[in-house]
Amino acid sequence: MRAILKSFHRIEETFDRKAEAFALRHPFLAFWVMFVGMPVMLLLTVSLSTMVLVMPFHYFLGWC
Repeated sequence: MRAILKSFHRIEETFDRKAEAFALRHPFLAFWVMFVGMPVMLLLTVSLSTMVLVMPFHYFLGWC
């Protein structure tokens, strides 16, 4: 269990270092990705997940 947690920690540190390097090299793009792209992707993910969960009930209950 400890080895798995260490590997997750290493992966997270590597990702953080790469994201920081990207943001330092491309500040304008990083700004748009952080403050526009990520919220849009989050909303899209929530919407699609909700549709995937709700649509079978619509078809099962005959609402569509």
